[in-house]
Amino acid sequence: MPSDIEPPDLSRLPGLYRAWELAQIVQADCDYRVESAGETADGTQLFAIYRDSRFEADMAEVRP
Repeated sequence: MPSDIEPPDLSRLPGLYRAWELAQIVQADCDYRVESAGETADGTQLFAIYRDSRFEADMAEVRP
């Protein structure tokens, strides 16, 4: 379905994340895209996270 709204420019956050780490990364009023990025040796699923580049913040404060 066509839309007049352009998708936001997304910037990839450095690193890969486990599902339980997503709550530490997500901020209100920001758009995200989360993609599967493989598994650890023990089978834990990993994710790559892309964030709307209009909401750049210092990830050092929220990164585990």
